[in-house]
Amino acid sequence: MGRWYDGHVNDIVYLDICCFKRPFDDATLEKVRREAEAVAAVLDAAKAGKVRLVRSPAHDVENERNPREDRRLATLLWLEAATVRVSATSETADRARFLSGLGFSPLDALHLAFAEQSAAEWFVTTDYILLKRALNHRAQLRVPVVRPDELPLPDGDEK
Repeated sequence: MGRWYDGHVNDIVYLDICCFKRPFDDATLEKVRREAEAVAAVLDAAKAGKVRLVRSPAHDVENERNPREDRRLATLLWLEAATVRVSATSETADRARFLSGLGFSPLDALHLAFAEQSAAEWFVTTDYILLKRALNHRAQLRVPVVRPDELPLPDGDEK
């Protein structure tokens, strides 16, 4: 993960659905505020064409489960900004089953499999259980898993 943005790379970033929910969490907590700001920076970078976001069927399924309509609709708008779309394949399903066997929840395993399928440079999450499990199994993963505030993004001045 030592590679930093060079101004020419158009990194593919897979945001876990919890990242899209982070802006709605209690911003009086320093960690939450920092991560919410980092998610906003990722969304801004995507809007500016500095990174490309991924949208997968797992995003849609998980977002539809959100009982809060305002949050579901806001997340849907952010997901619409994704320029990389992936579809379910038998290979993705097989990979998700493998990852689930490592202890990832079925939905987390599916998100990770879709991130790998999309050739994402980064899988970004605020789920600390997922982060810990990814650290323990990083040799078996094909995408680095980071918190939003760990993601290297371009400065606002770069073009």
